[in-house]
Amino acid sequence: MASYEGILNWTHCQSPRSNHNAPTRPELDVVTLRWDGEQVARRDMGTGETWTLDVARPLPGPATVEVVVRPNVDGSVEDVTGTVVLSEDLVGTGFPATDFHVAAFDEAGAQYELTYRVRTVPGPVDAPPPVA
Repeated sequence: MASYEGILNWTHCQSPRSNHNAPTRPELDVVTLRWDGEQVARRDMGTGETWTLDVARPLPGPATVEVVVRPNVDGSVEDVTGTVVLSEDLVGTGFPATDFHVAAFDEAGAQYELTYRVRTVPGPVDAPPPVA
């Protein structure tokens, strides 16, 4: 039976949710990625930034990945900006055009993209029989 692995490659901020209009402070969001509810990555992001992730996990069944955003301001509230479901149905053919998937989210005043893929993990190879 084949095994699968889900990989989060990168996320891109087209426009942060943060909009505090303070000229001395950059417009930044705190971006958190959650894999089946568990935080797997977190950092601040601003307009035009791309964050290389390379987060890989075994995929024994479908997994839900959430992109959660909140302005980098005290007292701000988190919003789930977007969700993707990783499953074996997303395995590509070995060519980048079919292996990578891009989900674009425009929610709660924020615009983000998440690039991800699912691949087959090679299993153990049986040793050849001994030569008699």
